[in-house]
Amino acid sequence: MFVCFVVVYGCNLHTFHVVRIFQINAVLDILDIPGVNSMATSNKTEVTCAYFLQTKKRYCRMSVKTGRKFCGEHASLEASNQACPTSAAKYARTPCPYDPNHSCFVSQLAKHMEKCNSKPQPLPEYIKENVNVIDSNDEEIKVNLGTLTDDELLAIISRVSKIHSDFVGELPISVGRHPVLESTLASLTESRGSWRHVFQSSSILHNMARVGVLTSGKSRSTYVEFGSGRGQLSYAVGQAVDLDTDALLMIDKSSPRHKHDNRYKVDGESHASIHRVRADIADVDLGQVPLVRNDTRRLVGIGKHLCGAATDLALNCLYRANNPVGLVQGVCIALCCHHQCTWGLYVGKAFFQELGLSQTDFAIMRAMTSWAVCGSRRAKEHSDAGQEAGEVTSALPGRYAAMGLDIERREKIGRQCKQIIDRGRVAFLSTWPLEAKLLYYVEPDISPENVLLLAHIS
Repeated sequence: MFVCFVVVYGCNLHTFHVVRIFQINAVLDILDIPGVNSMATSNKTEVTCAYFLQTKKRYCRMSVKTGRKFCGEHASLEASNQACPTSAAKYARTPCPYDPNHSCFVSQLAKHMEKCNSKPQPLPEYIKENVNVIDSNDEEIKVNLGTLTDDELLAIISRVSKIHSDFVGELPISVGRHPVLESTLASLTESRGSWRHVFQSSSILHNMARVGVLTSGKSRSTYVEFGSGRGQLSYAVGQAVDLDTDALLMIDKSSPRHKHDNRYKVDGESHASIHRVRADIADVDLGQVPLVRNDTRRLVGIGKHLCGAATDLALNCLYRANNPVGLVQGVCIALCCHHQCTWGLYVGKAFFQELGLSQTDFAIMRAMTSWAVCGSRRAKEHSDAGQEAGEVTSALPGRYAAMGLDIERREKIGRQCKQIIDRGRVAFLSTWPLEAKLLYYVEPDISPENVLLLAHIS
């Protein structure tokens, strides 16, 4: 039984405001009105399922058929209590072979399997399991920094600082705006969250245009966004290019609601130059995707906050499509979540090995990358507030304080670890050959993950 109302306790119970659909038992449980709840409890088995959910400490709220005690999901309990074997067989249920999270009547299993939404679908030819995984045989090593002695930790920090100075250095700053998003930015000035994301997209487009990988009508290109989500970056690229000659391809393993590419639909029909592939990046053979295989457009790989190992999967996906025909003319990926990188998928192994760094060194550096972004600003604010109040506070763990690793130094070391990992990706792109570099594309107050991997044809 469902009703639309809100009851104001202490007022006339006939005064209602329709706001949304509530189940009557849930509302009465919240209000806890004496006398009314007892009446609802006595009628519970007449309205909803009589099965008691131990984990939620309440009865199941699914509706039941007239004359039954349990809903369809728990009807097997009623069948098991039937004295008549024929009746028990009629209501017996079994988990779905495709997805055990739901069940169906045994007598209707064959019919259910024909129409079940979880039924595996035939895979297209461009989906090949783990086709972009470099080495799945490497067993991942995880290092807890707490297990390292002070001398071991200081030694790896010293080594990180030297490698960063010799092979990375200070990254250039290239913050800019692309004119195609100026009107959008102007309309979002009151919403800093939305403004922040659009500003990042605008700066990404600015840097792409600056090195010549974002053109409108000058060359035929397919822009492939990895980990596209709702496709906000692709939507921005689509506004900056000519979709009569260029194309957009979005790859993501989920299918979120409110996708930006839906804005290009006309009368419910998708734009002929906009395509979406729902699959894990690890499984996509990009060269076999019809849009790429049946066309001569050059490829540009893009991504915004492509987490950890997903960046390595995307780069290897592009590498396989690029070799040997040389289709890729640019890469532009905003990097993040280095603590999610794995040695087995990392494309910069050759760079690490040239420096004499091992898989264990990679695991230690990966652990230290969290120092760059994990709670440091909150600790600073706490420390500043304590000083203003005249308190004696210390935001540092005792061990780090004794080692002289204050918040600022740990944040700097964390960023150096991130950039060394990214430098391995630059070295990988340089073998294609592409001219690759790292740069800051937004200020840290816009996003602490503000490094862009940018590559283009020399």
